[in-house]
Amino acid sequence: MKLTFPFLLLTALILNGTDALGDPLITKQPTNQSVSLGANVRFRVTATTTAPPLTYQWRLATTDLPQQTNPSLTVTNAQLKDAGDYEVVVTDTSGSVTSQTAHLEVDATFTKITTGKIVTDGGDSFGCAWGDYDNDGWIDLFVCNADTSHFLYRNNGDGTFARITSGSLINAGSAFGVAWGDYDNDGNLDIFLSGGNGVPPTIPNRLFHNEGDGRLTKIKTGPLVTQLLKSHAGIWADFDNDGLIDLFVVNYFSSSPKVPVQDNYLYWNRGNGAFDRSSFGAKPLANGSSWNAAAADFNNDGWTDLFVPQGGRTGAQNGLLYLNNRDGSFTFQTNSVASTNRANSVASAWGDYDNDGFPDLFVTNFYGQDNFLYHNNGDGTFTQVTNSPVTLASGGSVGCAWGDYDNDGWLDLFVANLGPVNPLTNDSIAPAGNFLYHNNGDGTFTKVTAGSLVNELSYSNGCAWADYDNDGFIDLFVCNRAEVARGDNFLYRNNGNRNNWINVRLVGTVSNRAAIGAKVRVQATIDGKSFWQMREISGGSNFGSQNELRANFGLGDATNVDQVRIEWPSGIVQTLTNVTAKQFLTVAEHQSGAVTTPAFTSVAPSQDGALDLTVAGDTGRLYLLEGSTNLVNWSWLGVRSNSVGSVQFTDASATNQPQRFYRVSVP
Repeated sequence: MKLTFPFLLLTALILNGTDALGDPLITKQPTNQSVSLGANVRFRVTATTTAPPLTYQWRLATTDLPQQTNPSLTVTNAQLKDAGDYEVVVTDTSGSVTSQTAHLEVDATFTKITTGKIVTDGGDSFGCAWGDYDNDGWIDLFVCNADTSHFLYRNNGDGTFARITSGSLINAGSAFGVAWGDYDNDGNLDIFLSGGNGVPPTIPNRLFHNEGDGRLTKIKTGPLVTQLLKSHAGIWADFDNDGLIDLFVVNYFSSSPKVPVQDNYLYWNRGNGAFDRSSFGAKPLANGSSWNAAAADFNNDGWTDLFVPQGGRTGAQNGLLYLNNRDGSFTFQTNSVASTNRANSVASAWGDYDNDGFPDLFVTNFYGQDNFLYHNNGDGTFTQVTNSPVTLASGGSVGCAWGDYDNDGWLDLFVANLGPVNPLTNDSIAPAGNFLYHNNGDGTFTKVTAGSLVNELSYSNGCAWADYDNDGFIDLFVCNRAEVARGDNFLYRNNGNRNNWINVRLVGTVSNRAAIGAKVRVQATIDGKSFWQMREISGGSNFGSQNELRANFGLGDATNVDQVRIEWPSGIVQTLTNVTAKQFLTVAEHQSGAVTTPAFTSVAPSQDGALDLTVAGDTGRLYLLEGSTNLVNWSWLGVRSNSVGSVQFTDASATNQPQRFYRVSVP
């Protein structure tokens, strides 16, 4: 019996083989998915049979879904009611089989925007920058592309955007980075574009002046826009605290095809549209491929410092951390951990994630290397954070941006990933999900796993936060590259929660008009604990990208702000107390106390047609001089400190003008 039983069993299986093999065979099961509100979701099953035809019936929570009888199921504009367990019954003429359950999670933190050109244009997008270029109170967006025309989206104020399709800015040629900044202090944001395709470089960097009427005019003269460089990014900052923002531009090199090492350059703003170029010289530690830059006053001495991530796709290199010497020069911080670490670093962003009043530094790394987080010790040194979800995940990271998306009073972090790349060919292997880290408020982070922000696969580059719908909660834009085909960019609208907030817009008078480099500090009592938060207005960072220029603060359950303290680049400090929450607060730079009206005491011709002007007034004050040719349009000419009872100005722009008017004020 032991010898014949297997034979009899095999015979039985063969006799019943038609029925056993006739049931549909599912070769690919539907999978679990987690998306944000508004996203489109697709489930798919693959099956084979020897007894066709195959039919399909999708179910939600074991209930048949009407008319859902295809191999795939699409859920459009996902809502909370769509969440649950999905399965499909596959049937042929011999029987049926039910797939494994696929769970759909719908996260309500953000809504994925799926309509409008801002998310359907498709391109080869590198950097993005939020800025209210038309001064209507609604934040607009510029996106630069490597191989297509650029995207300028004007905010309509109703949650939608209109794409501007004409103008020299739109057709400015390939670019890798973008930054808004008001370089002439006329109250209108100008824009800088850096880099572009071409080996050797064929396109210089570009600067566009905002005329205040919607037009952005290309500047065609000066070394800033004529020198051919292999630039990847440029950032605005007032490095000498003279009231005019300067421009720092990083340059990289390529080994295949060969592009030689190029210096990084600082363009000092001299007023009247003129910039003086200053080289940073040979890059320390035999490095040469600078990819981006981020500026912040990391030692809180009132002078903007600088970090340059290096390596990128070129090879592992050291980062460059520079301390501002307050005299127009910088000192490379040789022994800082931010400078001694070697990696294929791409981008960086400053943010005070632990609310100790000092900005910390995050750096993204390529080729699957772990990213870096440096905690600011408050004494000019940094400690590398190693045992954190922020530093233990790799995804071919590129862009990064700090922002308190849930308004709990603690900065969170978004990281954009390009995905794995073959280091030999630099070709992308596959798309990847992006990272979002929630700040736990105790120096640690939790990696967010729910929603489209972290589950949607893409080839992402730059990213930036801004409250584009003015509801008090910051929203997120993400640029996507055309690694395989042109990919649509991502826009996620923050749905908010019950937490309170305050949004602070600064208007410089003695300092630069856009208030870049100003620090805004707020003190509030949240969850029974009183603490300070700090934001430093940034002229660009991360991967050729820029958060909006307003300072957004989450206040949790606080109904008012105990103190708002503004530290301007000029040295002026303003303090407001008992400020109501849930408001958009605009603060103009102002020196407190009574002031005697200043007066011109002499106006005399100088060399080459320039004019020397002397003003008498109170000591211990900063004086602002403006000029005009028609008494209607006034231009910023300079700021002076009065220490002896009088100040002197020289107006070099007075040449070849039939008439010239001046006014002086103590803002």
